[in-house]
Amino acid sequence: MQRLKRADRAVMMAGFARMDVVALAVAMGSVFALALFSLTVALLLKGAPPGEHVGTHLGLLGVYLPGYTVSWGGSVLGGIYGALAGATLGFIWAVLWNLSHFLYIALVLIRAHWWRMLSE
Repeated sequence: MQRLKRADRAVMMAGFARMDVVALAVAMGSVFALALFSLTVALLLKGAPPGEHVGTHLGLLGVYLPGYTVSWGGSVLGGIYGALAGATLGFIWAVLWNLSHFLYIALVLIRAHWWRMLSE
């Protein structure tokens, strides 16, 4: 019986593993920073037809990200904004993931305890 309990615990721990909050925040921050930086640099290297602005659509991010423009300086600032936004999103995602799994496991254990009490 004790061996079965250990096996059940191992399955629960593997199936509902905690997500590392800091690791996901750093990873998503890095990906978002690299993405926004790369998109801006790609538009700058591509250029624009004569008489038009470079990256008019991506430049609209300046409405939400103060100081961001499609320029070399803006690519660095966009990378910083991307890192902050990605880290924030990763942090919130990991916290909600861990919280939802904690609540689900608590519900399962409470139900199991309740049915065990009723059967006795």
